Amino acid sequence: MDDQLKSILKELDIKKKKLQPKIDEINAKREEEIQNVNKKYDHMIFDINYTAEQLENEFCNDLIKSFIQIVTREFDRKRSSDIYEVSREFKDYRESIGEFDMFPEELINKMHKVIDGGPIEDIMYDLEKIQKKYLRP
Repeated sequence: MDDQLKSILKELDIKKKKLQPKIDEINAKREEEIQNVNKKYDHMIFDINYTAEQLENEFCNDLIKSFIQIVTREFDRKRSSDIYEVSREFKDYRESIGEFDMFPEELINKMHKVIDGGPIEDIMYDLEKIQKKYLRP
């Protein structure tokens, strides 16, 4: 009985070894198909992420452009007035822009300084640097 079991075990081992190349071939084909599916979906995900990133960049650029516009208008108000006082529009803008987490804290702080009596020129003369630093491609 012991010899018979050993013979069956040996036969089983031989059959497994014969089947192994077929198993390896199937695994290789499966891996290739998985890679093809991954490529397809990776490309789709990249396209969606790229679109989302473009929309975010556009929105951030619009925020920076609105900042530049409000600073320019405030600067023009100051130049056209003998007695300058920070406008309500500037203060309201400062309050509303804080709702956007992506708006740079540095620019909010610059606006606070103007509201607290600092010169608007400190921002105005740095607008080119601000554009270079914060506008996204």
